[in-house]
Amino acid sequence: MTTRLVAGIDLGTTNSAISYWHQGQSVLIPNRQGKLLTPSVVGLDDVGNIITGIPARDRLSSHPHLTQASFKRYMGTQVTLKLGERSFRPEELSALLLRQLKEDAQAWLGAPVNDAVITVPAYFNDVQRRAVKTAGQLAGLNVQRLLNEPTAASLAFGLLENREQKYLTFDLGGGTFDVSIIDMFEGVVEVRASSGDVMLGGDDFTDAVLQWMLSQQPDLKPELNQMQAALWQQAEQLKRAVGDGAEARVEWPWNGRIWRWTLDEAALAQCSQPLLARLQKPITQALHDARFSPDDLDHILLVGGATRMPLIRQTVSRLFGRFPRYDLNPDEAVASGAGIQAGMVMADAAVDDIILTDVMPFSLGVEIVKQQYGRLEEGFFLPIIERNTFLPVSKVETVNTVSDNQTRILLHIYQGESRRVSDNIALGEMTIEVPARKAGEVTLDVRFTYTLDGLLEVECRHAGMAQAARLVIEKVPGQMSAEQIAQSLDKLSELKQHPRDRPENRALLVRCARLYQFLLGEERAAIDQLTTAFEQALDSQDAQRIAGARRSVSQALAAYDGDISP
Repeated sequence: MTTRLVAGIDLGTTNSAISYWHQGQSVLIPNRQGKLLTPSVVGLDDVGNIITGIPARDRLSSHPHLTQASFKRYMGTQVTLKLGERSFRPEELSALLLRQLKEDAQAWLGAPVNDAVITVPAYFNDVQRRAVKTAGQLAGLNVQRLLNEPTAASLAFGLLENREQKYLTFDLGGGTFDVSIIDMFEGVVEVRASSGDVMLGGDDFTDAVLQWMLSQQPDLKPELNQMQAALWQQAEQLKRAVGDGAEARVEWPWNGRIWRWTLDEAALAQCSQPLLARLQKPITQALHDARFSPDDLDHILLVGGATRMPLIRQTVSRLFGRFPRYDLNPDEAVASGAGIQAGMVMADAAVDDIILTDVMPFSLGVEIVKQQYGRLEEGFFLPIIERNTFLPVSKVETVNTVSDNQTRILLHIYQGESRRVSDNIALGEMTIEVPARKAGEVTLDVRFTYTLDGLLEVECRHAGMAQAARLVIEKVPGQMSAEQIAQSLDKLSELKQHPRDRPENRALLVRCARLYQFLLGEERAAIDQLTTAFEQALDSQDAQRIAGARRSVSQALAAYDGDISP
């Protein structure tokens, strides 16, 4: 076993968690509040300090202009999100969250955490995956591996039930939906196919309830911009409260009135119908790609916090004609699996007998020209590595020149499933010089190699080339450049992640420590109580509470300052 520690991180839309491999099992690490789940929320306190996790979530409805959640959905895009007057990219907000997870783990373990396995939705494209790696880099983490979320959950389930079986992992989180077909045999966890929808999750069901609430109380619509965050919290409360055959009620004071709603199971199902319909396509796609029928599956495994909804469990039961399983805690399964993968990266003997295979969630290929109605037409997609191919993989296709005396080929590289490249994602391009010949006489072998780490290498060679042209896809649209990453590192280093890092608070803690070391007996016990009270205030990340505690502790320490030289 290697000596370095590798953490497993579930970077979720709603909640995140961190784990590690210890004594033959995956262990989730509590945050500074003692909770295993850290809300994926970043905000500013009243004096402009960055706060993350529980303190930020608690201000989500009261200070929406100073708080951001669900930013994972925008990973790999050019979207910027506001915290007060400051603008952040989704990678930067994710980095602040990852940095808290890292610091909490280091404090709990008493050891540095520099390496990590981070989970991503199975259907995240290459741009989004690279954005997650960038967020890890900004947080000071060396990302050893990106692991698909349903695959992580399947690892946790496979370790729980180490026997031959086939199952479908249905992973519906706060912001994304993934489906994976798993075949487990003789210690091998083989992912046969993955599909999903990166813009479908529990948050969308909450939005559907919110729209239903507005339809019931149309007088609220003109004021929506002012109170949307607070009303969204009421919608979330309603959604969670609706159970089997039950109805839920909320009363909400706003603008001098009491607004009331009653939501039952039938109304929730009706307003959620378009979302429920969207769940079926990825399931059908994954089964088709795996060449499985529903009858081939031994189990349907539910993962993700949104699967707690009775409506989701009922829908899955109807789709498959059987009850799903939820043996694992749906909020913790992905983080547990990430911890197992971390153990595999650390080469722990306890997981030597587990073999994990994963698949390419999307197709990769190049643009080609086709003969259409007697003329050449550009813009068609030639897949070289097709989706749900086992990883790592290396495949080659042959293309040829299309014009007489053509002296170069411009190779455009794309990702996607559409016949036309205009509907796919451009990843890069390369130019290859070719000898002037008649059209079709010069052929070019194009080889795509894709690793488990998400690195795509493109090689091109024609007869007569001394050495193949080679391109490693590292810079893609939406990805931060090296200069942008350097600027972000500078910006993030200036932000105070926690109030205890502020000079005035550090100075007071040092002052307490010096007095504790010098004094004895009841006086030492008094200093201990003062230090504990101040540390609790700092952990609350409440600016007003900290300022009050700092004043009180400073005044109390003044009585002892004469006993020790400064």
